[in-house]
Amino acid sequence: MFKSASFSLLIKTLLVCLPLSCVLALGPAQALADGAANAFNPYTGKAMPSSRKVKGEDSKILEALGGTQRSIATDAAYRPHWKEEAYPVLKGTMDARHEVLLVLDMADPAARPLWKTVRAAMDRLPAAQARLVLFARSAELYATDLTGLAIWACRERPGQAISYLSWALQRWDDIKAAQRRKGTVRPFNNEYDAVLSRKDYPLAFVAMNSCFKPKVPEKDQSRLATYIYDAGNINLYQATEVCRYYGLETPSGLIVDGKVVDSATSVEALKALLK
Repeated sequence: MFKSASFSLLIKTLLVCLPLSCVLALGPAQALADGAANAFNPYTGKAMPSSRKVKGEDSKILEALGGTQRSIATDAAYRPHWKEEAYPVLKGTMDARHEVLLVLDMADPAARPLWKTVRAAMDRLPAAQARLVLFARSAELYATDLTGLAIWACRERPGQAISYLSWALQRWDDIKAAQRRKGTVRPFNNEYDAVLSRKDYPLAFVAMNSCFKPKVPEKDQSRLATYIYDAGNINLYQATEVCRYYGLETPSGLIVDGKVVDSATSVEALKALLK
């Protein structure tokens, strides 16, 4: 598979090198104090928090040199669908009453019960009640591609992204279990780590052929593979920013209207928060 190497290198370098002491650029969000919710919603037109923002003397030097503050908005603005990549809505509407941010790491066992709880709660709510937004972390890097495919599905296969994510998590676990039985388990850091044999198709390509209606035409699959890798990297970067901003310390977690929710929250408790 061909990748956009320079773009992915930029994103991953920024993830590694960001100084933790940088100040976050806070902006007020609609109807909520302190910008708690909607802080990472690019559709508000307001600056999103960024741990790359410089201040003080550094800011003066940057201005004197004619430079500008870095942000995901400026770095990714050349991409026609960058807002969807930075803030992919799995379900719900932009004017929904509540914002539910799901931080999901496919390599995290705790992501499975969390996903089931969130999906069950969202299935029982009208679209105008709450929107579910995906921010995916990737302790095992092939999750980046699988996230990008969910982002693509939000736009190109409306209503199918949630069922695809359930499939991806289950398929991930099934392959891990089969590898353990064979004594060949390994981190899923590239597409051929997440297979049982070199004759198997990578997970993303299996999904393109089986998870969506209509399925992705074969002539479009290589181009889509490049897109989902880049889109997944943008979302991965934003997931890192979201976790820093809200102080989420677990690999996966839930943030409702700007507040971190206990990962053990039940379906009914989550529904009560979203009334």
